Amino acid sequence: MQETIKAKGAVDIQIFENGELIDRIQDNNLVVTLGKTNIALLLGGNAAGKAITKIAVGSSSNTPAVGDNTITNAFIKALSAVTYPDAQSVQFGFDIDNADANGLTIREFGLLNADNVLCARKVRNAEIAKTNVIRLVGTWTITVN
Repeated sequence: MQETIKAKGAVDIQIFENGELIDRIQDNNLVVTLGKTNIALLLGGNAAGKAITKIAVGSSSNTPAVGDNTITNAFIKALSAVTYPDAQSVQFGFDIDNADANGLTIREFGLLNADNVLCARKVRNAEIAKTNVIRLVGTWTITVN
């Protein structure tokens, strides 16, 4: 018998302008190599493995790759919630509110652990010109199966 443990991610981001929903992103994302290493360290109880605690948004439009380790021009914020929608998943809630990241052209999203290690990354084809009338509210689910 051969078993393989895999980590996969999915994002659901709502984009609001002046309080009205103007767009929604629902898509899979890439759990990068450093994220998989972080999971292994957590499973083994190694102190270098850290909980995912932050969301990052940035400006790169480069296609995600497993070796990615950074978010370009990152704005980083603590997650707003952590829940467990089923026995194999963890869901992270976040809110890039009206006062956050203004002036940044957002094209990428990332989950970071407590040591700012990039664990997962998503790139959006269409840019988001972040101003004080734009708010991004979302969830990011990582499933291990």
